[in-house]
Amino acid sequence: MTIPIVIARALNLISTHPAVKKIRVLHDFDDGAVVVEIDIANELPAAWREAGESPSGVRSVETVTLGFPHNYPAFAPNLTLRADFNRSHPHINPGPANLPPQPCLVAGSPRELIQSRGIDGFIDQLVAWLDKAAMFKLNDPAIGWEPVRRDDIDDVMIVDGAKMRALATPQGGCVAVCTTFFQIITTDQQHFSIDHRSCDSIDLAKGKYSRRQIGGKAWAGDSIGLIAWPSDINPGHPFITPDYLPETVSTIRDLFDRAERYGCRIQFEGSLNLIAFGANGRNLGSIPVAITFLARRPYNLIGTDSSIELCSYLVDLQQLQDITKYDQAQVRICALREQLSIDILRRASGLPATADRPSWTLVGCGSVGSKIASHMARRGHGPTLVTDNGSMEPHNYARHALLPTQASDRGIQNDKASLLAESLAQLRDKPTAHKADIIATCDTAEGRALIAPQSLRLLLNTTASTVARERLSFLNWEHRPPIAEAHLLGAGRIAYAAFEGPGGNPSISDLAAESYRIISANERIRDRVFSAEAEAIVIGQGCSAATFPMPDDRLSALASGLSQIVGHRVQDGVQNEAEIHLAEVADDGLSQTWSRHTVAPWTIIEADGYSIRISPNADAQIRAEIAARPGTETGGVIVGRFSQIGNAFQIVDVIPAPPDSTFSPEKFVLGKLDLKLKIHTLIKNSGGSLYVLGTWHNHLVKSGPSGLDAATAIKLAIKQYFPTLLLIALPDGYTHVVAEFVNGGAKMCRMAA
Repeated sequence: MTIPIVIARALNLISTHPAVKKIRVLHDFDDGAVVVEIDIANELPAAWREAGESPSGVRSVETVTLGFPHNYPAFAPNLTLRADFNRSHPHINPGPANLPPQPCLVAGSPRELIQSRGIDGFIDQLVAWLDKAAMFKLNDPAIGWEPVRRDDIDDVMIVDGAKMRALATPQGGCVAVCTTFFQIITTDQQHFSIDHRSCDSIDLAKGKYSRRQIGGKAWAGDSIGLIAWPSDINPGHPFITPDYLPETVSTIRDLFDRAERYGCRIQFEGSLNLIAFGANGRNLGSIPVAITFLARRPYNLIGTDSSIELCSYLVDLQQLQDITKYDQAQVRICALREQLSIDILRRASGLPATADRPSWTLVGCGSVGSKIASHMARRGHGPTLVTDNGSMEPHNYARHALLPTQASDRGIQNDKASLLAESLAQLRDKPTAHKADIIATCDTAEGRALIAPQSLRLLLNTTASTVARERLSFLNWEHRPPIAEAHLLGAGRIAYAAFEGPGGNPSISDLAAESYRIISANERIRDRVFSAEAEAIVIGQGCSAATFPMPDDRLSALASGLSQIVGHRVQDGVQNEAEIHLAEVADDGLSQTWSRHTVAPWTIIEADGYSIRISPNADAQIRAEIAARPGTETGGVIVGRFSQIGNAFQIVDVIPAPPDSTFSPEKFVLGKLDLKLKIHTLIKNSGGSLYVLGTWHNHLVKSGPSGLDAATAIKLAIKQYFPTLLLIALPDGYTHVVAEFVNGGAKMCRMAA
């Protein structure tokens, strides 16, 4: 039969490989499948060439067999080594001893390898595998020890690997623990699933064995497990098994031999004999006894921070009734699955399992907050406490991390905090749930201590509430935590995150004011943040809930970026500088542009109940204007916002003095030319979030406010409904006058000393 063209093409490519010496076609089948042998030349070191074989059993010329299926190249060829190839190598797929071994060439799919790199890339990988096998380098310390392969085993054991490894004391030992099992029996096979998560030692004589039918082909019951490990060779020198042992255990004799290789036969054999003697003469049915050896390797296993490998097996109690028949009692090889744990989540997320898990509080369990909490919990860094005073409503499920329950289908709305806490508990990281208004919580020392204990790494506000932000910013904290906020703007097209500086300077309130300046300077972003599209829609009737209209995928895309930023901040834990992060979704709905803005500490003046907070940007502009007019007084208009809750002026920008202003050594008089237009543009570009707070000018020498300064402040205060600030720049700092009209127009003027 003619070889199919795609396979013939592959054989031509293989023949050109420099390591390939000969190809022999063994079979070509009617369905188009082809089996060939290939001779691969290996470059052995000179000391091994005369023998024609490396100490690890790799020959100078290795013959491998490739079985091309009829549907090649959609499916990869089956690769086997010679039948007597040394199986004591890592990266050999598990299989029966009576069949040729199969090397594991790639962590992923061989057919994907062929599609991406061609059949010649497949041969490259085979040659590299043989070379490493010859040099004992298939286990790479830089990557980690390759555990014994158990990919295609039917029986599964669920373990708590960290607890099991922790049993390995220098004295050696063997402990018995309680297990439960589930068994399915079909016509030609059976399958066990063992719950082996308990590592609490029990008296072997009090082991409980039971088996009950729970279905036509299903049984469940109780049993015990044995965990054995070797004693140290001498103090400080543990027993190490440096050789890779292929999984060939099939009888009790094999099991004892393997225990000896792992250094724990003495510890293990007596315990197994006790179980066997107890089973002798009893009709217990099919009950599995789990056996795990803790084998210490020369270096850590792949993907773990431990050098202890868990090697597990199952023995049926029926097989143990006459344990002296070592070669007849069958042993089943068991695959291990770690129970869901924080360590598993952290390792799967590429994080060190041993890293500390700092505590942090989530304020706001809505869409953004729940997504960030879920992302963080999946990386093993879920919040310690979640707080929200709201309940889940039907429309919340459009974008929330939670899925509706049967209770919600019946119209029962539970509070968001409790529902989120219960959901995160499934990831082994249940936070404390607190349903209360955050403003009321912050009113008491007990409430503040609840949401922000001294050890707190971060207090994250995701409510998008201005009131919550201002209250958290200006609280008289006993122990101020690092505070941050994260939410979406512009109908969900802009993501925002802000992290306070050390000691709350600048605060998240200050950073919000600074962000308005940054946003207003970017035409594209400001059009989205301050556009009509960002208006809320109303859902339901009567006491309704307002929300931005946006799909979940858009919110989730931005929330995942926010969680990355929060995760790094929580993990790093160093509050060196304040940060603002902004992200914009492009018109295609996919592309994102992220920017990071660091903000230096602000100049803060506390005086007579007021707080005057000057951003580095505003301070730099003021000082630059003074330097540009030496020997004269100058000034301009100060821009920012006034926090009613904090009673604070937050200055983020200045409008330069109009050209018709008066500049002289004696005084500065602010002009009017084009000033109204500039103020109007400022308000328009910032959507009204920034506005004029007052004016500034400088004194050439250090001095307090003059009577003229006070009169000017009062005059300005008549024109606005919040305090007016007259900021006076001195050679080495600032002084000020604050004026406002209260109680029907009474003058009130506060001058700095």
